[in-house]
Amino acid sequence: MAATLSDIARRVGVTKTTVAYVLNRKRSGIRISEETRQRVLSVARELNYRPSFSARALVTGRTNTIGFQCGQIISPHYNELADMALREVEDRGYHLLISVTPWRTGENDLDCLQTLMGRGVDGVILFGGSAFQPDSPLYRQILAEKYPLVTMSDEVEGLSSVASDWQPGMEEAISRLADKGHRRVAYVRSRSVNPAVDGKLRAFDAACRGHGTEPEVLVGRSVPEDSRQCGREFARRADRPTAVIYSCDHGAMGFLRGLRDEKVVVPDEVAVIGIDGTEAGAYCCPSLTTIAQDRRQMIHSAVEMVLAIIDKKEPPGRRVHLATKLIVRESA
Repeated sequence: MAATLSDIARRVGVTKTTVAYVLNRKRSGIRISEETRQRVLSVARELNYRPSFSARALVTGRTNTIGFQCGQIISPHYNELADMALREVEDRGYHLLISVTPWRTGENDLDCLQTLMGRGVDGVILFGGSAFQPDSPLYRQILAEKYPLVTMSDEVEGLSSVASDWQPGMEEAISRLADKGHRRVAYVRSRSVNPAVDGKLRAFDAACRGHGTEPEVLVGRSVPEDSRQCGREFARRADRPTAVIYSCDHGAMGFLRGLRDEKVVVPDEVAVIGIDGTEAGAYCCPSLTTIAQDRRQMIHSAVEMVLAIIDKKEPPGRRVHLATKLIVRESA
């Protein structure tokens, strides 16, 4: 027979409430000594205690689980974000259920979101949101129920969101390139993102206009082998721009390798700047200059917002914008 909270409480000589607070890692007004906490954990391990999430949900109406949906977990950007989210929710006594989808695939994103919500999570942090359409039944359901959902990157009418303001970081990047004598700068955008709603592209165009820099827009992908090929093709151009801003660090690193394949020296012949601010970019060769998002604050804000909606401390709809900045390394 499975061990219960009462079994542990009897063995330790404390109340069931104390055991619950220790095992659920929740802060409370109850003062629990470190010795008692360790005894509870020791007995729980000895009895092979396993929490029943379904039983807890029946009593509390909650599973203490937050859903996190993103795409391309192979990308350093998204797996670093997932790790940050995991740490953030665990610090608040919650679990994280991660759903990975093919990036920007419309209805498939919504199908995965519906499945994630069906798992009984208390709320969802959704990276993106461009698949939502005003006539989408799921979108209407989320609005009607005031379901705790926070989008990151994309803003959706009626939903809470955390997004990056690309203008400050892009302005720094173009200013640095202009100061170094670059007059033609290419931006490699993702083919999976609609250019009409591409905030990075809009910021790039505005910054180029402000500095009298001639812009060029190329289409690429973030998959390393594809972006590597993009770098090779760019290197073979006789009329190529002297600087490139890639729409993500992951793609920029592949692009760097493609330039190296063709014996193009970075940054002497071509300067390269990525976007996102991933830790991985610091370790490629040359290390990647990048327009960095405040990713820790993004995750902190998203978790704070979804929990506030869950606890009915605020309604959905709040929007947070976080400034980007340029991190200068070796590639530009």
